[in-house]
Amino acid sequence: MARVIFALFGMLALTWAEPLRFDGYQLFSVLTKGYEDTRFLYDLSENYPDLDFWRYPRTNQNATILVPPGLVDIFKAGLEPRGISYQVVSTDVQKIVDAGAPLAPEEEANRKRQAGTFIDHTSYHTYNRIIEAINLTKIAYPDNVQLSNLNYITHEGRVVTLVKLSGSTSATKKPAIIVESGIHAREWITPAANLWVIEKVLEDYKAGNAEARAMLDKYDWYFVPVANPDGYDYTHSTNRMWRKNRRYISTRCSGVDLNRNFDVVWGTTGISRTCTSDIYCGEAPFSEPETANMRDLFNSLIDTAVAYLSVHSFSQYLLVPWGYTEYVSRPANADELDRVTTKMLQSLISTHGTNYYHGTAWQLLNYAASGAAEDWALTRKPGIYAMCYELRPRYDDPRAFILPPSEIIGTAQEYYASLKTMAAEMRV
Repeated sequence: MARVIFALFGMLALTWAEPLRFDGYQLFSVLTKGYEDTRFLYDLSENYPDLDFWRYPRTNQNATILVPPGLVDIFKAGLEPRGISYQVVSTDVQKIVDAGAPLAPEEEANRKRQAGTFIDHTSYHTYNRIIEAINLTKIAYPDNVQLSNLNYITHEGRVVTLVKLSGSTSATKKPAIIVESGIHAREWITPAANLWVIEKVLEDYKAGNAEARAMLDKYDWYFVPVANPDGYDYTHSTNRMWRKNRRYISTRCSGVDLNRNFDVVWGTTGISRTCTSDIYCGEAPFSEPETANMRDLFNSLIDTAVAYLSVHSFSQYLLVPWGYTEYVSRPANADELDRVTTKMLQSLISTHGTNYYHGTAWQLLNYAASGAAEDWALTRKPGIYAMCYELRPRYDDPRAFILPPSEIIGTAQEYYASLKTMAAEMRV
């Protein structure tokens, strides 16, 4: 009872909260040239939690940092004496946020009618609207869609919806592909892209498209479009830039970075033990219901699981394990994983000419992070096809997590093309 009361109180608090505006916020691109520069910025992130690191510092690469008005002078004063070069990328972050805001309900309904879809794919939506659209999909395709709720409710009492897509064949125990998205709250493009893919593959399957038929007849697909609904709704109601879940930790901080909370070399690289940090890894592996949900789903499919896809934004990367090492280290199935993901990369690029890049986090980013979902899945079942998407925009694009809704469909189309290639190329 106490948990339910706390959850309701938390949801009421969200309703009453005024959305955070980003007037006067400045977006900095900062070049770190060595360990001392990098360490200085990490220390700043620990000491000033209101600094929002959209891209953490790596030696000889640009970090992207959102700085609130009250910290701009302090931030510059810390960089300049050390000779750390920087560029102010944007002084009007609120304008970028406004460009990606959801449409008014009447305009959203009008666009949906015109497109003939279950949801308007040219706008972003709240969690409730996403669930409504998923339910309509189930009604329209009863033979191909199964819906269920994962085992644990979130800290604020929401349920996490699982969408299973399958063909009309009678085969049982087909190979299973798990697709997790929306685990980082502010990455709105990831649920949006997966919603488009879910509707599109069903439409194509019904129309007899050979690739869609191959996808659903050979495999069962388990989509979790919004793995972190508390955080996701919080980005709609209160703070567009929120990353973590909404666990109450203390009067000074809330939230755990769920993609640092899986039980794989947990709590070692690319994490913080400070609860105010965006990369706070939590108190223990799987301490959060959202990560426990994904663990339990994977374990329930352990006999049939052949792929685990963790879908994020931004940077236009297709990352392969291992992501937790501060050097290049690869799993035993690296050659096969690279063969398939290289072909997937070609599909991502060829669809619209969008430049994606392929490799490990250390190869591409000079960065490591422990406790990530795809690394855990591959340790749990060696040999599976485990990977992490970083969708649009580019790593140096100031829109970052605020991709305009006009790019949802284009992003989803290239992502869908890569899924079709994966389904055709996997050896299972």
